[in-house]
Amino acid sequence: MKTIVFDLWGDWAHFKKFYTTASPLSFHFPPITVLKGILGALLGYDKDPSGEQFYLNKLEGLFSAVQIVNPIKTSRMGYNWIETKKAKFLSRIPSEKGRYQTIIEVLKDPYYRIYVAHPENKPLMDRLKNLLIHHQCIYTPYLGISEHLANFRFVEETEATPTRGNDYTYIHSIISVENLQNNGQLAVQIEEGRAYQRDRIPVAMNAERMVTRYESVIYEMNGNPIKAKPIQYWKLGNGVNLHFFQ
Repeated sequence: MKTIVFDLWGDWAHFKKFYTTASPLSFHFPPITVLKGILGALLGYDKDPSGEQFYLNKLEGLFSAVQIVNPIKTSRMGYNWIETKKAKFLSRIPSEKGRYQTIIEVLKDPYYRIYVAHPENKPLMDRLKNLLIHHQCIYTPYLGISEHLANFRFVEETEATPTRGNDYTYIHSIISVENLQNNGQLAVQIEEGRAYQRDRIPVAMNAERMVTRYESVIYEMNGNPIKAKPIQYWKLGNGVNLHFFQ
């Protein structure tokens, strides 16, 4: 399966967790739903579900994987928000409850390697590859919120081969818990000096932006590969092993 590899990074990022409100926390990497939004921006697809170019429809069937490159660093930052329901005109913001400040969790110097494939849509892959090679995008991509602009760089186009898991294998990307073997043994071999994290991320949405599927995932905070027993993984020619979300 032809796979496009590109790097995605920025100064700051915030991928809001769905269960936090007053003081939002952030996922440590772009969930699959966010990644599709970034790809939709690069390709210039529409956010209007009634249009023919709606990005979720255009990206249906996409395979995607996320690899953490820089160690995860979090911080707290105060953001000044405007209450848009009350401040309908920015020139006339009400003095009371028109503005408020919220402390949110942000990621410092986030850097990821993204792998995408679409075996049934070669024109989409060719267009994405051409845009990445020439460092072009239709809409400006950002990391979670519009204040955190994203940069990107084409790495390569390579071949990914599906492989059945038999023994412990190093997986270089975020891996779904559902793809780990459960045969009475540890599905992940804990190694000294590694910082493992488990989280639950949104993977699929419908046209109304309602999440239709969540998955629990495991990753290493410093970007190290995870020694695990996957049911299936995808092997690249350079020795990188991936878990693709679809």
